[in-house]
Amino acid sequence: MRMDTTRQRGKHCQYKFLTLVCVASGLAIWVVISYQFLVRSIIPFLRLVLAPSSSGEVKVFTWRNKFPSVDNMHTFFDRGDAMLAAVLMAISMQLSNEEAGGFLLAHININKNLWRRLIRTLAFIRMTVRANSAERTQIIAWLNRIHSNISLFRFETNTFILATIAYALAKAHQSLGCAADVELDAVVSAIMSMADKINLEDRGKQVPSSLKEVEKYLSTQVTFQSPAMAKTFEYTLGLSHVTKSSSKTQETSITARTFFRRPWAWVKLFLLRQLAVEICYSVLFPKRPALSLSVARLLQPLWYHLHYNMCPQALTLDGLFDLLIACEPSLEEAVHSVYVEVLGEEHAARTVEAVQNAPGRTMRAHLPHIGSHSAGDTRWDFASPSLEEAVTEHLTCSFYRARLSSSGRKLPQHLGVIMDGNRRYSKDNHLGSVVDGHQVGARKLLQFMSWSFSAGINNVTLWALSDDNLKRGSDELGPLFTMMTGYINEMLAGNTPIAIINIRFRVVGDRSLLPEKLRRAVEVAENSTQHNRSFNLQLALGYGGRAEVVRAVKEAVKRRVRDESITTEEAVEQLSATDVTKHVYSAELGLPEIDAILRTSGEKRLSGFALWESHAAELCFVERHWPNMKQSDFLRSIMDLSERKRRYGA
Repeated sequence: MRMDTTRQRGKHCQYKFLTLVCVASGLAIWVVISYQFLVRSIIPFLRLVLAPSSSGEVKVFTWRNKFPSVDNMHTFFDRGDAMLAAVLMAISMQLSNEEAGGFLLAHININKNLWRRLIRTLAFIRMTVRANSAERTQIIAWLNRIHSNISLFRFETNTFILATIAYALAKAHQSLGCAADVELDAVVSAIMSMADKINLEDRGKQVPSSLKEVEKYLSTQVTFQSPAMAKTFEYTLGLSHVTKSSSKTQETSITARTFFRRPWAWVKLFLLRQLAVEICYSVLFPKRPALSLSVARLLQPLWYHLHYNMCPQALTLDGLFDLLIACEPSLEEAVHSVYVEVLGEEHAARTVEAVQNAPGRTMRAHLPHIGSHSAGDTRWDFASPSLEEAVTEHLTCSFYRARLSSSGRKLPQHLGVIMDGNRRYSKDNHLGSVVDGHQVGARKLLQFMSWSFSAGINNVTLWALSDDNLKRGSDELGPLFTMMTGYINEMLAGNTPIAIINIRFRVVGDRSLLPEKLRRAVEVAENSTQHNRSFNLQLALGYGGRAEVVRAVKEAVKRRVRDESITTEEAVEQLSATDVTKHVYSAELGLPEIDAILRTSGEKRLSGFALWESHAAELCFVERHWPNMKQSDFLRSIMDLSERKRRYGA
């Protein structure tokens, strides 16, 4: 007995020792990981903050950009919790409207199969957000086709239904506590931009395009916080209960019978639905307490600012699809059927495959695909930076934004940018073609616009294609022209569902050097943005600095001959620098002259860009290639420019 007891004690000590070793090892690993994280992310930022400031201003933090970028916008459309809450709220508002509610109950059988209706709506939204202009044409044609015999399908109804979705999604993000007003308005504008495009006869009709406008419009259609709204909302929640068993009125449901097959997925869906319901209550009936929402709000700053690094997969839109299909596999057919109905079998298969194979299974700031040099169907999903890189970048940018917003800084009035390094980026990253590098650079241009406008720079001219570049071979120029045409059509001509800031777009350079299709795309984009006044974006295509000066001189001479009725010889004799200045592109467009020039890729020359205006411009050079440029690089450069003392030779 004593021997047995001794052995048991020995084994017990061994177990305790092994347990302590395991715990100690785990703690050591955690300490090492934490230390690595601190060294790689926090320490560089602290060095920046603790560095002496020449101006001596207080160092605070500005956590967000003033205007949302494409990345920000896709974060808003990639939140599964907010999207599920938005769809539940939108259906409730639609049901509370007598005309629209009767239509839904009669034609969609929403009371028989709400989850199928929900996932089809979510699939439609995801497809619309990711679509390019050609696919959106198919989407609009499909909407017309399935509703052609329904008298209720008209502009007023379309506006109401889209307004309920826009309002619900914007308010869902607002309730999570991490959305600025301009971001909410951008979400609303992105959704409402579809309202006047569904039917050809509705083109150009006015629709509410901000959160306040949509809220005012909906107040005439539904009664918020009324017994009728409460009744329809409770009815919708009852149909969406994840534990409700199948019955005669419920053909397919997310039921408890799937728990033992996929228990963790079932639990995550239950919790996600609970969070979505509390979001709904916080918007529609704000006096109701919401415990889950209160907890979720604590983590929202991380999930919004570091969405692709820290947001749980279950809270993304694709994660929501995964949960729904895991709990009820028959819903996968409902998702696929939407793509087949709208895009056709072959295109739907490619699209669904692209979604399933996307890095991280998130939208990752997806741009509508632009025709490439090969199949013309390339979709670009960009790899996320590591957590250390993302944290460092976020902290650094917040610090620089605060410094730039401090008093006494003189920002450039008109920033010229030489977007250099696309070809070298392609080579360094072993991409299939140099055009692939230009594709990545196209996304950087969208980011750069939001960086510039958020920093307070309202006039930007970007050199995209020089007249010397046109000497390259047709094997590169042809695909490049195709990519530029698609880019301008998708991003700048008003066809994208992701709202871009109120930009006036124009092209400078010799347009006669460009192919006709690209020229037409430029004209359409310029006409569609001609009434925008917030920001000015100029793209230099077929541009050369010497050619601009020659053109300006000729125009100045012609002007003197015409206005003063003198000979050409006399006009040349009287020509002054002021005359030439009036006819460079910036002056003719009514813009201030380019007073700062930034060039990427480490090259320290201007190559003739802004040859006339650069005589007094401040210069700044960034080592990274254009596609690799970070916002912190940009903000650091602008801060450097803002600290320079300019005397203009005096």
